[in-house]
Amino acid sequence: MLKGIIFDMDGTLGDTLRLCIEAYRGSVQELTGVAPTPEKVVSYFGLSDRGVLGGLLNMNPDDPALPISTFVRVYCERHDELAPAPFPGAVELLQALKARGLKLALLTGKEHYTALPTLQKYGMDGLFDLLLYGDPYYNAKADNLKRAMEAWQLSPQEIIYVGDAPSDISLCHSVGVAIINAAWSRLAAEDEAACLALNPEYRLNSFSDLTPLLTKLTS
Repeated sequence: MLKGIIFDMDGTLGDTLRLCIEAYRGSVQELTGVAPTPEKVVSYFGLSDRGVLGGLLNMNPDDPALPISTFVRVYCERHDELAPAPFPGAVELLQALKARGLKLALLTGKEHYTALPTLQKYGMDGLFDLLLYGDPYYNAKADNLKRAMEAWQLSPQEIIYVGDAPSDISLCHSVGVAIINAAWSRLAAEDEAACLALNPEYRLNSFSDLTPLLTKLTS
C-alpha cells in the first residue's frame, strides 16, 4: 500500500509550461536584447532555474553575477496572465491526502526562486511535508526520490511519483519507483509516444482521474 505521494509541479499541478518558457524568453530578451526560441529554452529543461538561465546566458549557474532576480521578477509578473490557477481539484486533492495522514512531497526541477511563488499563488503553502528542488547541473529527480525515501523511511514500493515528462518515467524506474504519467499535461500529450514507450505504470488523461486512482492505491 502506498504511504507517500510525490508530485511534480509544472504541467502536473498546474499548466505552467508556457509561463516557464515565456519568463525565460522575456528575461533574456530584457538582459540581452534577443529572446531565445521556445525550443532553445526547452532544451535546458531538467535543470533548475539557475541551470536553465545560465545555459541561455552562457554563464556558470553559480556565478554571483547571474541575474536570477530578473528572471524571478519576470516569472512573478507574468504568473497571473499565463498560469493563474492550478488544475481544478488540485488543492482539494492535496488537502484530502494530507488529512488522511499520507506523506506528500513536491519534487520539481524548479528551485525555491520560482517554486515558492507558485505554491503561494496556488494556495498550496504548507501542504507538502518535503520540498525537493532541482539542480543547476543535472536532472536530480532520481537522487531526490532517494532522499524522500530516506527521509520517510519508506521503500520504493511504498511511494509513487506523479509527473508528466518522459524523463520522469525513466528516472523513477531507475530507482524502482512507480509513476503516474500526467497525460493531462500538454507536454505529456505531445510526447505520448515517448511516454508510452517507457511503460509508465499508470497514464491518466484527466486530472479528475487522479483522485479515484490514488484512493484505490492508498486504501
